[in-house]
Amino acid sequence: MKGKDIGVLVSKRLALIDQLEKGKLTKESFINENYRMLETYGKVSFDMDTVDEGVLKYHYFNTMAKKLMLEADAIEYREPSKYFQLKNQAYDYYVKKDRITLKLLDLVDCTAVRAYYINLNSRQLEGAIYEIDFIDYDRVILHSKDRKILHKLRSSGCFLEEKLESKVKAYVNTKVY
Repeated sequence: MKGKDIGVLVSKRLALIDQLEKGKLTKESFINENYRMLETYGKVSFDMDTVDEGVLKYHYFNTMAKKLMLEADAIEYREPSKYFQLKNQAYDYYVKKDRITLKLLDLVDCTAVRAYYINLNSRQLEGAIYEIDFIDYDRVILHSKDRKILHKLRSSGCFLEEKLESKVKAYVNTKVY
């Protein structure tokens, strides 16, 4: 995931977001299309030189986690042990996604970043997930529950202590697993 791949993937990512926003893709099909786009990258490092590269790596780990959660959900009652195995693999990807988020925040020195808790339909997630808006970048909206990231955002003065509507409200409030 380097060089010219970055530009191509950024364009594809934005095109998929456009399709999702226009209702041409469901959340599940959006996840599956992103998976098809990113699955060939195999091992992805935590190194990054640009915000675009970091966002794509965040997107990679987040997509892999969501795809595993979809697979786990499909077999929850038929194969409980496989279900838990897939969920644990998904959580590992979420941890990697959060490592990338920390590196992205370091890369931009928490400049032009705004973060806040978001209103959610899920009682379980309400008050746990916050949104990170990289203001100077086109549709770079990340989400996390990680306490290290939250601490970094607060200590950098870019976390708003109020709950706001998500910039991707329809996406975050659509349940697929």
